[in-house]
Amino acid sequence: MKKENEPRIKREKSYGWLMQRLNTRLRAALVGELQETGLSLSQFAVMMHVLDRTGQTQSQIGQHFAMPAYAISRAIDGLEEMGLVERKQGASRRAHQIAATQAGEALAPRLYSIVREVNGQELAALTEDEAATFLALLSKVHGGVP
Repeated sequence: MKKENEPRIKREKSYGWLMQRLNTRLRAALVGELQETGLSLSQFAVMMHVLDRTGQTQSQIGQHFAMPAYAISRAIDGLEEMGLVERKQGASRRAHQIAATQAGEALAPRLYSIVREVNGQELAALTEDEAATFLALLSKVHGGVP
């Protein structure tokens, strides 16, 4: 084997490089599909989280994504302006709970459909069993999906 091919071979066997490439493709596909909804990728992520875990505070949502407070705040502000979420007074005066509105709940089936479509496109090379194994392995490496 020639030395000039060595970096390419190492890169193609790198988990990090392969995961980054898959992430880039998934992000691009999601952004394309989300255009019709008017949601940014960060708004989409927050909206999906709110639909799954309604009533969490902005701080709790931020901890889930390990995103700075300002980024979560901007995403929630945008979702609120679109009428998809609302801030409700929680037990603490300083912490509002974030909940999906009726419009947000009505958008949920389309968002779930986008996830299925994009995942299906990007994992089309895998059989159903392989895709299930891939998901299980990713979850295991991640330490469980929170």
